Amino acid sequence: MLSRSSSRAAARTSAAPKGTVSVKPHGRIRNFLREVRVEMTKVTWPARKELLTMTAVVIVAVIIAAVYIGVFDFIWGVIVKAVGLG
Repeated sequence: MLSRSSSRAAARTSAAPKGTVSVKPHGRIRNFLREVRVEMTKVTWPARKELLTMTAVVIVAVIIAAVYIGVFDFIWGVIVKAVGLG
């Protein structure tokens, strides 16, 4: 008859159920990369024209934000110097 501690040890050393994460680091990395590859096949990639349009929108938005922040910074700097804090 098995003691309680030996039955626990036997349960720990038994094969892990399917879907559990490997304890070994290289096994987890390999599993992660395999799952990434599967998920990347499910992605619907945009057409080249759509990609270029979206990229242009992002670049224009960044330029507008940069100009807005730059103007605010300049005005704030002038105010701080006029008050004598800077």
